[in-house]
Amino acid sequence: MRMIVAVLVLLVSVSLTEAAGCVSTSSPRCYKKSTRGEEDFTCEWDKRNPEKNQIHTVYVWNSEKKNLLTRVNAGNQSQTNILLEELGIVTRKTDIWVQTQLGNLTCNSSKISVILECMVKYSKPQIIRMNRSAGILDLTLDKPQDGKSATYEIRWRERDSEWQNATFETEHWRIPVFNSSYQIQLRRQAKVQSPLCKDSLHALWSDWSPVVDVPLEIRNRPVIRWVQTNQANGTRHIKLSWDAPPANESVGGVSYTLNLTVWPCKKHNRIKHSTVNQTYNTSITYSKARISLITTNKVGSSPQGKLFIPAVKHLNYCDYDMPSHVTKANKKTCLEWYKLEDGETRPETVNHSSNYSFKDIKNTVDKFVRHYYFLHTKRKGHYQTAIMCPFYSKQKAPKNGPDNEHLNISDITHESAVVSWLPIPVVEQQGFLQHYVIWISRQGNTKFHKVPANTTSFLIKELQPGASYTVSIAGSTEAGNGPNSTVNFETNSKGKGLSWQDRTILAVCVLALLGTLVCSVAARRVKLLPEVPSPVIDTTEFRCPEEQDLSQVMEEVHEFVLLLRQDLSKPRENMTPEQSTLLQDFGLVVFDEEDEEDEEGEVTDFSSVKSCFYPNPSYRGQTLHLPEPFHMTDSTSKDNVDTESTYKNGLFFETRVLECDKMSLQS
Repeated sequence: MRMIVAVLVLLVSVSLTEAAGCVSTSSPRCYKKSTRGEEDFTCEWDKRNPEKNQIHTVYVWNSEKKNLLTRVNAGNQSQTNILLEELGIVTRKTDIWVQTQLGNLTCNSSKISVILECMVKYSKPQIIRMNRSAGILDLTLDKPQDGKSATYEIRWRERDSEWQNATFETEHWRIPVFNSSYQIQLRRQAKVQSPLCKDSLHALWSDWSPVVDVPLEIRNRPVIRWVQTNQANGTRHIKLSWDAPPANESVGGVSYTLNLTVWPCKKHNRIKHSTVNQTYNTSITYSKARISLITTNKVGSSPQGKLFIPAVKHLNYCDYDMPSHVTKANKKTCLEWYKLEDGETRPETVNHSSNYSFKDIKNTVDKFVRHYYFLHTKRKGHYQTAIMCPFYSKQKAPKNGPDNEHLNISDITHESAVVSWLPIPVVEQQGFLQHYVIWISRQGNTKFHKVPANTTSFLIKELQPGASYTVSIAGSTEAGNGPNSTVNFETNSKGKGLSWQDRTILAVCVLALLGTLVCSVAARRVKLLPEVPSPVIDTTEFRCPEEQDLSQVMEEVHEFVLLLRQDLSKPRENMTPEQSTLLQDFGLVVFDEEDEEDEEGEVTDFSSVKSCFYPNPSYRGQTLHLPEPFHMTDSTSKDNVDTESTYKNGLFFETRVLECDKMSLQS
């Protein structure tokens, strides 16, 4: 009994598990892709169970006759095709459903009742062209497969905003837009003309097209930059570069179209190159090259940017380092020639031909006028300049000499001078200038020199001091010398003035002195050097005691008397003027006893003595540097004089003691 119950429980659990695994699909959608009557049908549905072992079968049932029209096994797929022959008449109402089988279980989807003739679903529309200008977005779409008209629905939005919808019934549609980038999507619906197809169930919309970014139109023309990376063997290697448009103009991507004209003999022989990069490497000849660039986004193209790469600099003479092996004209050669405007400038319009050689055109151009030509070759798509050269059909002597207004004499010394001039303009040369001829004349004696055509100055040497000279200069071609230009000058007398070497040395010395002064001033201003102390000296004018009130001078005075025992038996000798002057030079006063002789041990009063040699009142703030105190005694002197100098407390004392004298000092 227990065994039977267990078996029943197992069977029930298995049945529940299988039933849970069988999930029906969505209702089928059956349609044909055009309104043509002979087209087969497609049925599709959505799976709701990810189980891989499911088997789907589509059933088509005739509702009126109650019979099965067809049954199609789709296996594990989510769509299948139903042949028109299997359906028979498609103008009648039919029921369609999908049966799903999983193991021993089956389940059916919901049925749909439709007239298959009315079930048309177009493919998703494709945008052929977008154009945006003056605030209007113009769309051009592809047509349906049957070429019939349809109803379209569009939805648009600014990025990260809500969708807006609109419908229209033409392949061309315009919508006003603002100054911003947009995103758009489209779908379409067939217009079935049969009266049986009025039910809304038969109105099948196509799938939405992918989201398309709509940028702003590109307003500015691109700016092309170029760099020459190499020049050799008649070829220039060029690297081109440019910038991308702003972000709101580059939404959805941009592309660039380059047009290069590097072969002048054919107007329409251009190299066209499209790229999404912002650089491009190419090679061109030595002649002028034209390059244009257009930037394109999804709504239009930019104005055309243009670049003209000029020809290499014109040569004054033929470049014999570029030998040409071209002997006759052919389709792989291009001869380009032109007359140089003002003798140096390339004109806007030039001549070119693949049928002429240089010999053919040399004698056809104007005489005495400089022309220029290039000979280009082409080999395996590689363009090269074989030779370039200026030429004259015929030459003659220059029309004029150097300009007199710019003929100068400088650096004149007693024996030399420098003459300088401007080159003769090419348009006045009338031929290839070979050299300049210079004549130096003085009193009927003339010397001449030849200097290269590219020279514009000449040092005249071995001149006489204080002499007058005349200098004449003329240009020379293969046809002879042209008119000369003249200037006069006079040399310096010998010893007059300085030579340029002396002037150079003098200038260097002056600059060195100025530099030293500037550095010294700068150093004092930024206090790089310590300041040198200077004594503070009161400039107050002092007068003698009889002319001023001594009470105003706050000076401490010490009086003292030096007494010397004197032998009265010897006669007294007077002090010499030199001795008195020596003491006065140090601001001291010497007192002599001439008339009265005091008794020994008696002190003489010197307070009444006057002197104009008083010390400066600010002497205590001053510094006096003197040698070490010294004592000098001249024992051999006839006068037997003892001299002693003493410096103390800012005062200097010098005493001379005579046998017959007695001195007193006051400070």
